[in-house]
Amino acid sequence: MSRNVAAIFAAIDSFDPDQFVAHLTEDVVFVFGNGEPVVGRAAVRDAVAGFFSTIDGLSHRIVDRWDLDGDTIVRIDVEYTRKDGKHVTVPNADILAFEGDLVRHWQIYIDLAPVFA
Repeated sequence: MSRNVAAIFAAIDSFDPDQFVAHLTEDVVFVFGNGEPVVGRAAVRDAVAGFFSTIDGLSHRIVDRWDLDGDTIVRIDVEYTRKDGKHVTVPNADILAFEGDLVRHWQIYIDLAPVFA
């Protein structure tokens, strides 16, 4: 793995939780929106698989990226395919803290209300 943020988001877009969590440390802390932190690669894999079951697909488009020491901040437009086949795009911002080439802490700022409206 490399600190290739585009590849990390492509792994999410593959809709394969195992491919996604390969980019995370074993003790990763993952926080989605205002949810409780999910700790550990296996727990994140289960949480992401659960989330994937609520939608039919997603695609990330990186709008901006800032690298600061071991952290990367990205502004993204995420297009979700809902279970009813409609597509909804919502903006979000992510802060990824790296340990080597793997993400050790991931904070996602997003409002999913339009996806499930």
